[in-house]
Amino acid sequence: MHVILSIEQIGNRTRTGRGRDGALRPGRGRARVTMEDGESFVLTSSKVSRLGLEEGAEVAEDTFEEIMKSLRAACMQRCGTLLGSRDYSEQRLREKLSDAGYPASVVEDAVGKLHRAGYLNDRRYARSYVRSHLQDRSRLRIARDLADRGISGADIEDAFAQVSEEEDIEEAQREQVRRLLRKRGFDPGRASYEERQKAMAFLHRKGYPTDLIRRMTEGD
Repeated sequence: MHVILSIEQIGNRTRTGRGRDGALRPGRGRARVTMEDGESFVLTSSKVSRLGLEEGAEVAEDTFEEIMKSLRAACMQRCGTLLGSRDYSEQRLREKLSDAGYPASVVEDAVGKLHRAGYLNDRRYARSYVRSHLQDRSRLRIARDLADRGISGADIEDAFAQVSEEEDIEEAQREQVRRLLRKRGFDPGRASYEERQKAMAFLHRKGYPTDLIRRMTEGD
């Protein structure tokens, strides 16, 4: 049995527009529908009205399936739009879809299909991310970014290992530190003790390893 616990209007209605006949049409609002089992989803206010959804009312099985079917289709369309512009980790895509108002069951169904079809691959995503940021972020910062995106430690290490076969990661890190020190006007040969300490603290905050910081601030 599907019983509606609450229907909450969210956001503002969009501006009015004109239809093909030139007549004004009201803008569409959105509403979050929460069921008694805890599942919730977002529908346009016009669809809520058309389906006759009301708080406390029981939703017929065929109506509920119609809603889920339309949400699954819309969710897959949204995935196509998102993945058409950039790559996503599975966790980040889940977050984007959940934020858009799709219920957990629909989100998991979409993510599962995309994973099986090869459109989502966290290991591939991690390798691409490492390559993209090898020249502008510390290794520690890259690893933290990937972990925040739900990438496992094993996949992060695999990404660094794979990229290291193509590029010299250590040299890339050294060059980053050189650029950062030059931008700060830091000269290892002339820097005072205080200037050296400030530079080292700055690089530590950026996530570079202590031994690299020491060598670079000493003029290596």
